[in-house]
Amino acid sequence: MFDYTKNLFQAMKRVLKARKRRLPEHIRNLSDEAWLDLIIKSISEQYIDKIEFPGFPPPDLQVQFVGSDYEQALREAFIFYTFVKSHAESLKMPLRRNSRFLDFGCGWGRFLRFFWKDINENKLFGCDVDAVILDVCRVTNVPGNLSLISSEGRLPYPDNYFDFITAYSVFTHLPERLNLHWMRELARVSRPSCMFCLTLEPRRFIDFITSIPPDTNSKWYKLLSHYADHADTLYQKYDAGEVAYLPTYGKEIGRVFGDAIVPLSFIEREWSPYFALRTYINDPNHFWQAALVLQRK
Repeated sequence: MFDYTKNLFQAMKRVLKARKRRLPEHIRNLSDEAWLDLIIKSISEQYIDKIEFPGFPPPDLQVQFVGSDYEQALREAFIFYTFVKSHAESLKMPLRRNSRFLDFGCGWGRFLRFFWKDINENKLFGCDVDAVILDVCRVTNVPGNLSLISSEGRLPYPDNYFDFITAYSVFTHLPERLNLHWMRELARVSRPSCMFCLTLEPRRFIDFITSIPPDTNSKWYKLLSHYADHADTLYQKYDAGEVAYLPTYGKEIGRVFGDAIVPLSFIEREWSPYFALRTYINDPNHFWQAALVLQRK
């Protein structure tokens, strides 16, 4: 009886917390720019209008995952957030409260907190291969259903499940076999016409590698600079429509994670049985990486 009462009490606490976290209509109806201002405000004020906003991990952890922290990290995420929304509108499938949304490789949850305004929390999903960062998401109360996945595993979702999927700076790190593995898994869990927005490292990433100064203070840049002498080979692979992959962090980790420069021709050739290309933007003034909009066939 005690266990039953205890479990019931915990369930009631979860329900009450969910109600407390439900965004009121006047917040949901904010413009995207006003929503950005509110999320930036939540850096210093976790409770706004009696709603608990997600917290933030330590700045070094933010930087480790996205290259920046706090306001800069949020402003960078906002650009992609509005990119997703505008293309959803152009495809005549705007985000709705009951849309099922997956952030594949959610990190510390910066995108989930943005889409919280548009989609009910119980319809938001995030997954990652890093158990620690998912714990950080839970401790900081990032909205959504969070799942741990293995680097070469399967997604814990049914077939034909999601309406929208994002993968920001994820396929930029996958060797070709995992690129294709996760593409097929994401295709499996996508509903027909599901919109899939992602980023890829374009050809100019090789230019960047060759331009890294020898006295850089960035650990990542130093690792990348070791491949500057291989630039010709990387250009050749890319121009041949192949993934130019760098096992940046060593042979063992490099088996599943490194840096990948992925040509559009590879996507068009290998992904076309599953996804139709709708938009490809390769403009450094818009995104550091190339941004794609795909749609499930």
